[in-house]
Amino acid sequence: MKKFGFIILVFAGMACKNENSNEGDVFFSKGEYEKAITSYSAYLATEPRDIKTIYNRGRAYEELGKYELALQDFRKVIKEDPLNVNAHLSITVDYYNRLKDYENTIFFAEKVLKLDETNSSAFTLKGKAHQKLGNVVEALEAYNSAISVNNEYAEAYLSRGSLRLYQKQFSKACTDMNIAKSLGSKAAENLIKRYCK
Repeated sequence: MKKFGFIILVFAGMACKNENSNEGDVFFSKGEYEKAITSYSAYLATEPRDIKTIYNRGRAYEELGKYELALQDFRKVIKEDPLNVNAHLSITVDYYNRLKDYENTIFFAEKVLKLDETNSSAFTLKGKAHQKLGNVVEALEAYNSAISVNNEYAEAYLSRGSLRLYQKQFSKACTDMNIAKSLGSKAAENLIKRYCK
């Protein structure tokens, strides 16, 4: 009987630990990122190597603009799971959006693509970074690759369209913008009004 009671206590403890992680996910989905971080951290106190929870806490930090803490969590995920595409992609996005470090954006995008050669987001980020660096040929190649692996990825069409606007290829740019718009891109609508007749 004592053995049975011990098993119930262990199972109950596991359920409580799991509950904190699931509770964090609920808070995250509601945009309550501080509460999500608290729940994730409580879970990680007993399960410090749980990759999903570390990653989700990093995303919550990111949403609050606590980028250094987010990067620490993404790096912890990679330390535990070097093949984790999401963590590598999150670092790539951070280098592009926040740090404006386009060489490292390309470096991390290529790491993602070594892990997942069909990742249209990584191709697009790589293209945007090349475009910011003035590498037009490489940018176009990356956008084309993004579209070839996912022909319904609006951001790739939008980015390729903006590159074509820069090159004064207005007809091709407008075609890309219209495709991006048909795939739900609001930013494409504004560019169409401005550049396409």
